[in-house]
Amino acid sequence: MYISKITLENFRCFEGKTDILLNSGINFFVGDNNAGKTTIFKAVEFIKSGKIKEEWITKNLSKDAEVSVELELKGDDVAQLLGTDKLKKYQSYLVGDDKLILKRSSKESTWTDSKGKEKNISLKNITFYNPETKVFENPSGIDTVLSSLFDTQFVYSDLKNEDYQGFGKTNIAGRLISDVTEQFKTSPEWQELKRAHSVAFGTEGLAQLLSEVQSRVQGILNEQYGEAKVEFNFGLPTLDNFFKNGNILLEENGIKTDVSEKGTGMQRALALSLIQVYAGIDNQVSGILKTPLFFFIDEPETFLHPQAQDKLLASLEKISDNSQIFITTHSPYLLRSYNKNSHKLYIFSRNPDEKRIQEDTHIGILPYSPSWGEINYFAFKVASPEFHNELFGELHNLARSKNKTFENGSKTVGKGISCFDTWLSERSDVIPTDLEHVNFKGKVNNSYQDKTMTSYIRNHIDHPGDYPDGQPVRKKPTIEEIKDSIEFMLKVYESELK
Repeated sequence: MYISKITLENFRCFEGKTDILLNSGINFFVGDNNAGKTTIFKAVEFIKSGKIKEEWITKNLSKDAEVSVELELKGDDVAQLLGTDKLKKYQSYLVGDDKLILKRSSKESTWTDSKGKEKNISLKNITFYNPETKVFENPSGIDTVLSSLFDTQFVYSDLKNEDYQGFGKTNIAGRLISDVTEQFKTSPEWQELKRAHSVAFGTEGLAQLLSEVQSRVQGILNEQYGEAKVEFNFGLPTLDNFFKNGNILLEENGIKTDVSEKGTGMQRALALSLIQVYAGIDNQVSGILKTPLFFFIDEPETFLHPQAQDKLLASLEKISDNSQIFITTHSPYLLRSYNKNSHKLYIFSRNPDEKRIQEDTHIGILPYSPSWGEINYFAFKVASPEFHNELFGELHNLARSKNKTFENGSKTVGKGISCFDTWLSERSDVIPTDLEHVNFKGKVNNSYQDKTMTSYIRNHIDHPGDYPDGQPVRKKPTIEEIKDSIEFMLKVYESELK
């Protein structure tokens, strides 16, 4: 099962309704700082926690505005999960064969149950879409079973020390220890501990030492309140209780230190290591239907060398075969294996002239995608000479393969750059060269003169050249000119060569 769609309404920086379609593998969120990337993480937390509306509402909106988050869960195992004991009574909420839609909203509403009783819904309630009644409903106790439906693991860039204090089931270390030690409860070692505990705390141990105190308490109780028997009982703690007293120590230069006392870099490295180990163990368990676990990792590249980022990405790729992953990042290294068929890439922007969030549909133009130039341009808005030349070459090849013509159809684009340049020059939105962009220091010579800035930039990148006196032959294109030329080529690609 995976989250196939998230719908936000007036949630933090997303005013109005915003739909985000997701992939079952890795979903990358890139773009400007404070543009809403981690807000997607917070939206999932909102579904699970339902904190007060004021913490999540879009700024400057009326207090009466509805704030909601809707999750669409999809997968072949959805029906199987609803067949388990904890979730059987929610089978009527299955949409089709493989989908569930749940929602938490600040808008109060009502619904009518199967007995005709009207029930209220508020921010405190998680609701499921009923495909028969066409409304969102809140069966009794559904909040308590949400953890049986799916679980989440968040690794934020601003980790908190308490995330590593002990092995509670809410953090990744606790999940790892709990899963690995499940069989330990039937081991000889655990049975021996039970026997030792019985001796130490039983009638021959601590209970005997406390028998006098126990009798005195019972005596007073009987005198003042009536007959009752008092017994001090020291039952064997569950394995989980032992875990709560555990912690993780890291040893460096012979000195052991609690990980909560380490720096953020070490803590993040440990969190990512635990995730990789946990997912590996989880994948080895076959034939067992387990609650899906979704990973939300904020800027995993932080404190990591590029080579370490490559290794981390390889591990995350393996994890994504069985667990959905969400990554916010500013690193092109984590996108070097991006595949539009198995990944999703969303670009976030704070520019008022652009959409707040937009799915990338461009990476993949080149036959050898993704190139560094593609990644940097489409994901991070960084124009480069390298991508300009890659795109120029691909468009030239496409124009040749499609037998594009110019000069009223009298000529066909061939191998020569000059004919491709002429074909480009006939486009209505072409950027032509001027006297500042010619071959020899502002002077026209007898050789071919580039008609378009696109060809001029390509030729300058490949052959900047020097005049005999050492001065540049061509004026170097600016980054802005390179960007404008790339945008022009992308329009040509979309309209005529795609």
